[in-house]
Amino acid sequence: QNVAYGLVVRGVPRKEREERAKHWVDAVGLTGYENQYPTQLSGGMQQRVGLARALATDAEILLMDEAFSALDPLIRSQMQDQLIDLQAELGKTIVFITHDLDEALRIGDHIAILKDGRLSQVGTPPEILLNPADDYVAEFVRDVNRARVLTVNTVMKPPKARLTGRDLEQALEELRRVGERYGYVVDETRYRGVARQERVEEAIIARAIDEDLYSVCETGPPLTADAALDTALPPALESDYPVPVVDEGGQLIGVASSREMSSVLSPPKAANEDVPRHEARKKPKKSSAR
Repeated sequence: QNVAYGLVVRGVPRKEREERAKHWVDAVGLTGYENQYPTQLSGGMQQRVGLARALATDAEILLMDEAFSALDPLIRSQMQDQLIDLQAELGKTIVFITHDLDEALRIGDHIAILKDGRLSQVGTPPEILLNPADDYVAEFVRDVNRARVLTVNTVMKPPKARLTGRDLEQALEELRRVGERYGYVVDETRYRGVARQERVEEAIIARAIDEDLYSVCETGPPLTADAALDTALPPALESDYPVPVVDEGGQLIGVASSREMSSVLSPPKAANEDVPRHEARKKPKKSSAR
């Protein structure tokens, strides 16, 4: 009945609203609790009821004002996960108000930071972290664990040498043309591996009948664009070359280096941080009047 309340206000017939309410009760993981009273539910369950009640109306835009602020950390994390999953499935626009920046960075596609009733900055999580609009925003994001928020997509670049076909001589010519010691081998459908220039040269000199470009390339595990930097940085540090990044179909979409990853993990300086402390503390001299 609680979940169906918005449908009651709209005048939706009883049978239809009960069916829709049951659907959303199931969707938020409350199957079996349909006949419980609110006082019989935990705080997290009550929040799920509220979420189901909002979703049952099929509104285009949902406003959630500090919806998870009263929950303990574990339940709060679970509710964030469920909200992310539901939003991905439904494609709803959700305006989510929170004082918790980590929560905003985790669930928000775009973030608006307010100060004294004015917008300080609006942007994606990477934009907010990497290019704060002013000292207030820079200080606001200073203590964020950037490695958990930023993804490989933030630092991904096109490969300098993309090698196609099986021909070793053609691959060596391309590597020398672009001045690279290694190239990323692809065919029409997917990424095949990384070919080092010295290995290609050795294969050409040996003239082995069964060797081609595919057989001489290294096939270490690639990254995905949505991988967080805290998981992507360790393999990148162990690699001699930028790690390949592939999409769901195995297509090469870019490369990511440990150097680029490390460069974005340091918090940006506030505008006044370049001023030496002893200069910042100087006061203007008082003029002596006679």
